[in-house]
Amino acid sequence: MLLIEGWIKLGAGEFAKVRDAGIAMVKATTEEAGCLHYAFAQDIADPDLIRISERWESQEALAAHSASAHMAEFNKAMAGVVREGADLWLYSAEAVRKLI
Repeated sequence: MLLIEGWIKLGAGEFAKVRDAGIAMVKATTEEAGCLHYAFAQDIADPDLIRISERWESQEALAAHSASAHMAEFNKAMAGVVREGADLWLYSAEAVRKLI
C-alpha cells in the first residue's frame, strides 16, 4: 500500500478559485481502481491551506491516477492560483492494521 500525506499552501483568498476543481478531483479519484482513500481538506485554522491524504493499492494505481484526465484538469486549475509552498510525502506501508 502507498500513502501520500501533505499540504499545499495557497496565496490569500486563492482557495475559492480551486474549490470546485478539488471537489471534482476527489469525486473522480475515489472511483478509480486501486484508490483506497483520497481526500483534500481546507485547514480550519488556515483557509488557504489544503491538507492532502491518499491511500493506493499499488504504484500502478497511483501512476494511472497521475495520468488521468481529471488530474490534468485539476493541474490546469492549480496553475491559475498563487502557491506559497507545498510539502507532499509518499510512504510505502508494508504492514498495515486497522486501529479502530
